[in-house]
Amino acid sequence: MKKDANAYEGENRSLHMKERIGYGVGDFANNMMYAPVNSFFTYFLTNVAGLGAGVVGTLLLVSRLMDGVSDLIVGTFMEKIHSKHGKARPWLLWWCVPFAISLVLMFSAPDFGTTGKIVYAFLTYNLAVTIVYTAINLPFGSLAALMTKNQTERGYLNISKMVFAFGGGMVVNAATLPMVKFFGNDSAAWQKTFLVYGVVAIVLFLVVFFTTKEAVTESAEENGKVEKVNIKDALISLVKNKYWIQLLAIFFLNSTVNAFIGVNVYYAQYIMDDTSLVGTLSLFQNIASFAAFAVCTVIIRKIGKQRIAIGGVAISFVGYAMVLLNPTSYAVLYTSAVVKGIGNAALSGVMYGMLADTVEYNDWHSGIRAEGLVFSANSIGQKVGSGIGSAVLGWVLAAFGFVSSSAVQPESAINGIRVIFLYVPLVVFAAMFVILLFYKLDKEYDGIIAELGKRK
Repeated sequence: MKKDANAYEGENRSLHMKERIGYGVGDFANNMMYAPVNSFFTYFLTNVAGLGAGVVGTLLLVSRLMDGVSDLIVGTFMEKIHSKHGKARPWLLWWCVPFAISLVLMFSAPDFGTTGKIVYAFLTYNLAVTIVYTAINLPFGSLAALMTKNQTERGYLNISKMVFAFGGGMVVNAATLPMVKFFGNDSAAWQKTFLVYGVVAIVLFLVVFFTTKEAVTESAEENGKVEKVNIKDALISLVKNKYWIQLLAIFFLNSTVNAFIGVNVYYAQYIMDDTSLVGTLSLFQNIASFAAFAVCTVIIRKIGKQRIAIGGVAISFVGYAMVLLNPTSYAVLYTSAVVKGIGNAALSGVMYGMLADTVEYNDWHSGIRAEGLVFSANSIGQKVGSGIGSAVLGWVLAAFGFVSSSAVQPESAINGIRVIFLYVPLVVFAAMFVILLFYKLDKEYDGIIAELGKRK
């Protein structure tokens, strides 16, 4: 379908600050589920529900592999379902209440016996994460590519998204254990805490729905016509999209290392004997991230997203490595948290914008946009990576003799906690650095957009 010049300009539009902020708060809402799954769910299952660490690791891995398939299913439905509200926005309206309900169910520990607890954890986790989180997060991620084709604006949207994502993560990591203690420090207290998070999420998803607009979709559907996407051809085009494959690997590895954050609560409790450390380290890291996001906003147009991403990975590596100097020093741990926050912000501040750019590359390379399937790289990478990271955490704890629900651990279990906390992230960041060296889309993007404009 041909588009006139005005339609193309509408797609390439600049956004109001209300739209940037309105979009960004969606990731604060997402982190009402994503952050606690990474930071507390393994701990909840071992120390509240009383399940074995090895069982928890296997449960999470199987669930996350199933979860990766659900992303392709939702991405496919996004290409087929069209609403008067757009392609992505309606999903936020449809799924915000199930998001809150499933979140509370996941952080409940009914006394069903060991087998019953395992089955309940498996079912509620997959309801919440495999089904509901996928159905709301994948469309939310796709929304940035549907709001504008302007590369700089997409960078701003990504920074807004990540500022609120880090804000949500900071709130969850700092407030969860104190809220659980406030509500009674028992199983019911976890339910009440996540009921609060669920209500917050509903409100924020509705803010996204009412403050954003899908300009790209609207111009593509002008005159009542809708371009149909052949799902098989779209999937083949993604396999041939080298930049999409690279970013799929980055999302996978980044989510794997983020899942290792779950070891923080064990490290704080069993090595530092200070559970408040979980919240304070998160606070230091996120304050540094906010400052780094402000810098990214200024320099993103000058040096490009790829260089910022590489710098972020290198800085994160240094932040993790410096803990080896003195693993039990508060000064070192807090300094490390600041450095990690800067590095994480630099990478997170640009990688979603990089993924949005692969939509245009896919359109140029194969003639297929398929925003929903393109953004499944984010969701698939996050979930499978998070699953493997959580599984490794559980398996390592089990292999080193971790005793569930015990206030004291054997020295072997302490060593296992140290391995995950100190060494494994370094390997992951080194792999990410190598992959990002091959990402060259920043240099090619302007030419691709110019050629696409001529095709329209």
